[in-house]
Amino acid sequence: MKRIIISILAFAIVLVGCSQNKIDKDNQLSITQDTIVNPQKANISNEQLAKNIADSIKSDFELKQTESNLKALEIVASTNKVIDKINSNQTKEARAEMTKLIGELEILLTKNQNVSLVPLTTGYQVNESVVDVETAKQIIADAKKSMKKGYYQSAKELLDALTSEYVITTTYLPVGTYPDAMKLASAKLDENKTKEAKDILVNALNTLVIDEVKIPLPVLKAEEYVSLAAVEMAGSNKDKKKISEILLDNADYQLKLAEVMGYGKKDKDFKMLADSIKDLKKAIEKDSETKTMFKNLGDKLKSFKERLFYKK
Repeated sequence: MKRIIISILAFAIVLVGCSQNKIDKDNQLSITQDTIVNPQKANISNEQLAKNIADSIKSDFELKQTESNLKALEIVASTNKVIDKINSNQTKEARAEMTKLIGELEILLTKNQNVSLVPLTTGYQVNESVVDVETAKQIIADAKKSMKKGYYQSAKELLDALTSEYVITTTYLPVGTYPDAMKLASAKLDENKTKEAKDILVNALNTLVIDEVKIPLPVLKAEEYVSLAAVEMAGSNKDKKKISEILLDNADYQLKLAEVMGYGKKDKDFKMLADSIKDLKKAIEKDSETKTMFKNLGDKLKSFKERLFYKK
């Protein structure tokens, strides 16, 4: 299928090595990488964390079943049926299915006159090759060495492995061009030019538009850890302070992992988020009111995620 891919994420390779105090201010991490320490394990399983994140993503991206959406799905299904009929030498049946398809398209166009793309389906995939800072740092160091030696393909392979993201794929029917292709295929069928009709139909299916949004898993995990910490602090568990602080430590670690991996690396919000987590932990220690602070941190994380990684 023809892919129109919106790639929201990019990796930057630093070609010139320099000491910590000579790094350009705009390219400097919000915190020295050597200070990043693995946090204590949070009181949630990896499986449950993954499920919570999946539920959140689907809440943001799942397609709502509309009449237009269902009609578009029927049109694509009918296109495949016509191809199957042609392959089975059932030309009469293929013409009948094509007539039905054209009728469905006319209904769809009538209700979507100012729309160029009608959504069909949404798919989800997790690509997670790196789960800790040390692994990320090693990959980056090896990639820099390869680049310095001129081993560019080796560096590319290394950086391709520097991945931890949730990929949301939405497929669209291009209503601006699809109807003309169907009418042309129908005309070829009427002329008994079945091979030409089939080729047109196959090419039309190849024009379905695929849009990808990639969101860093560490950012999603950080958001979930903060949410869990807020729930914990609102409860009555006698150990809620300790549990919440561990959850916040995990959120902080995930944000640092995202930064080290180059997901929005230059963004000043990383430092702002780290400072907010630090202030929240201090408030917990002092038994201060934290409900508003948790809400503010959650809002900042959501805004940060959507601004940098959601489709503009």
